[in-house]
This record gives sequence, structure tokens and C-alpha cells, in this order.
Amino acid sequence: MGQSIKNFSQLLLLILGLFALRSSLVEPYVVPTGSMEPTLKTGDRLYALKCAYDFKFPFTNQTVFHLGEVKRGDVILFQAPHRPEMTYVKRAVGLPGDRLEIQNGVLYVNGQEMLKSEFSDRSIMYDIERNSDKRLYVENLTGKKHFVILDSLADGNPSRYLEPITVPEGHLFAVGDNRDNSYDSRAWGFVPMDNLKGKALFIWFSGWDPLLKESMVQQHSLLEQIAYFVIDFFRFTFDWIRGEAWIRYEKIGTLIH
Repeated sequence: MGQSIKNFSQLLLLILGLFALRSSLVEPYVVPTGSMEPTLKTGDRLYALKCAYDFKFPFTNQTVFHLGEVKRGDVILFQAPHRPEMTYVKRAVGLPGDRLEIQNGVLYVNGQEMLKSEFSDRSIMYDIERNSDKRLYVENLTGKKHFVILDSLADGNPSRYLEPITVPEGHLFAVGDNRDNSYDSRAWGFVPMDNLKGKALFIWFSGWDPLLKESMVQQHSLLEQIAYFVIDFFRFTFDWIRGEAWIRYEKIGTLIH
């Protein structure tokens, strides 16, 4: 009896340790929208390194020590300033002290134009809705090159313009790579550094099932995440066999840039 209790206690400590490790080191995330297309697509399942910038005490938001700075172009996870219960993933284009401006879809950082060149190979766009209406570019964000999409149907829209602003200390300016279809800092303002949850690292699985959209969009507790993972796994497999869901094999295991 005593040995059984000891073994059970050790198992509980192991589980608690694993949860503590996850709480401080990695953050799983399911991409619920196309705001970061084509870098991240709806249904991408990724891991973010929670200690990329700060190491926080397990199960809290209390920073133990600082590890690094956000770099311009990092793909970050953060607590939405206007909706604290939501986690967003966007690209940090403005750092503290940066002066930003957008003119007709062209981003300027500290007076320097972030050059874009149209990308001729559109194979990455194969599963993006209305892809024939969208132009694919490679943007050079002060040395960080990444894909950007502009929607032809949005040409001339007010969203293509941003009056000059300066990012305050302790904050970031974050936007989606799908520039005309992203709800981001242009709409709700700056991201406080305290809201950071980590840096997006790699995609461990990528698949899309329209029938599972609701469970992806909603935010869940840890236990709910585990339950949904198990349930969605079987639902996705069944829908995939029926041809109603698909897997993006080319994205599995890829690093996020």
C-alpha cells in the first residue's frame, strides 16, 4: 500500500513537472484565421518558445529574468490588448522608438522603405481563398525577408495607409502578413511587452477541417485543450478519410520565418 502511494505521488510530481516545463518553455497554438497567410495558414499547429524573451515563473505571468529582445520581423504570440482572453499571432514590424508609416500598402520604418518584390512562384498560394485576386510579395524588413500578400480587391482602401506614428517604449507594433485581411495594431494599437507569450518557432502539423473551425477559434483552458485535441484528432481523421479535410504535408516540421 505504502509503495503504491509512493509510486502515485511520483507520477503526480512527474506530471506536475511536465506541466510546469510546458508553462515556462513552450506554448502550443492552433492558427484560427488567415491573417498571417501565407506564412501561417488556418489550421497550422505550432509551438512558440515562451522563454525566447523572458523566463516566467511556472503557471504565472511573473517574469523571473529577461533573456532577449524582440527583433524586427519576429513572429510573436501575445495576449490581445483589447481582448485579454485571446491569444494572437502576428509579425512585429515596429520596435520601441521606431517611427512607422504606411503609404499605399508600402511600409516605412524610420523613414526607410521596406522594399517588396513580387514573387513569381505562387505554388504556396494553392489553398488560399480567392488566390487569383491576391498578389504575393517578398518583403525585406530591414534584412528579414518574408512573404506578404496584398489583396487586389482592397486597392485604394484606407487600410493601406497609416499616418506617421512612433512606437512607445515598452510596446510593439504587430501586423499580419496577409496585410489586407488582418485585424492588428493598425486597428487596436500597440502591443505591451508584458503581453508577450513567446516567439513562434515551428509548425508540427498542418491540416484544415472546416467542421472543426469553432474549436480552433475559441480559446480554451489547458484541460479543455487536451480534451479538444483528442476529440478533434478522431474527427479530423474521419473527415480526412471522407475527403472533407486535408493535410499540408509540405508544412509539417517547417520553421517559421
